[in-house]
Amino acid sequence: MPGHVDRVPEYDPRSGDHLWTVTCAYRVDPERFTGERAGDGPALLDLENLLLTAGPGCFFCEQTWSPRLARRRCPGHPPRGR
Repeated sequence: MPGHVDRVPEYDPRSGDHLWTVTCAYRVDPERFTGERAGDGPALLDLENLLLTAGPGCFFCEQTWSPRLARRRCPGHPPRGR
């Protein structure tokens, strides 16, 4: 299993920049990671195995992209009550 990778930068309240992301989910074969086939080439992250995409949205404030939101500062956290 690949090691933990966290490349999300820390939120900078001085800049108020949003971190726009698109999340994709893929169908994978667990045997590629743990079974006899482990290491048999890369897991196929291609269109045939793509299940869904979500976004774009801000990783920090969890709001969906809109032209209006893109012009506003990111508060760095989701709105209260969510």
